[in-house]
Amino acid sequence: MASGYKNAAILLNSLRAGVFEALGEDWKTSPEVADLCSLDPRAIDIVLHALVATGILRQDGKRFSMEPETRPLLLEDSPTTLKSILGHNLTMMRGWAHLDEVLQTGKPVNRPEPDQQQMRDFICGMENVSRLSSQEVAAKIDLSSAVRLLDLGGGPATAAITFALANPQLQCVVFDLEGPVGIGKEQISKAGLSSRISTVAGDFHTDSVGTDFDVVYLANIIHMMDSPQTLALLRKSFEALVSGGRLLLKDFFLEDSKSEPASAAQFSVNMLVNTQGGKSYTRTEAFDLLNQAGFKDFEVVEVATHSQVIICHKKSGEL
Repeated sequence: MASGYKNAAILLNSLRAGVFEALGEDWKTSPEVADLCSLDPRAIDIVLHALVATGILRQDGKRFSMEPETRPLLLEDSPTTLKSILGHNLTMMRGWAHLDEVLQTGKPVNRPEPDQQQMRDFICGMENVSRLSSQEVAAKIDLSSAVRLLDLGGGPATAAITFALANPQLQCVVFDLEGPVGIGKEQISKAGLSSRISTVAGDFHTDSVGTDFDVVYLANIIHMMDSPQTLALLRKSFEALVSGGRLLLKDFFLEDSKSEPASAAQFSVNMLVNTQGGKSYTRTEAFDLLNQAGFKDFEVVEVATHSQVIICHKKSGEL
């Protein structure tokens, strides 16, 4: 456990430096990679050999190439790429190094506003991680009766695109801040769904998110907020729904012990490091907040490896 940071640092810093894009589909020597990436020749030679040792690269004499299994995960133009979420992990790793300070102050790491690359890594990273989970949600939850869906805090529009492709009758709105919405527009256009998915730029803490939706999809958002903020957003989601509408609340929920599953307990530390009041919520805490917001009839659906969707309803006649 104590030395786990070493391979992470080798992988993530190589990714940020452009090493894998420089290698691409080819074999290259360390001087060639150093020249393409404007890196120090001695440093890159040492790191390339370390990447071979980890199994990410392979070596033939003085030439290096990516292992066939790793190439689809690390190159940006691959449909299965994880490049952005890995880049975001580098930003997170730098914050986690200051956990000792957070333990003393109880406050998140103080760092400058993210640059454009960090912001894009975060938003596109959400596409990387939600690609498969959105497909699973679409397969497990019937949206065939819904006409209008709000993807609240939908960032790169991954869920909206997936749901629209699976449900030809569905019209979607993606609501998020201006930066994420800009990336979402790119993805919507690429998917050829501009006529069925629109975007709205705004702050869901302070701005109206719209009304008359059959479904509100709120995925991986509440862990960034404290309980009062979460309750306020759940109430706003309630108001956005038509009578009889559904909220789909997806997140990494904890058992009541707060130590299981391990992934959610660990993720709660990530929220401690990076937010003022965020955490992984227990399902019981989520049910309580949903009840306070007016929602009824809870159903829990397991999706992906580490997350669940709580389906709940705005009862007919309730305002």
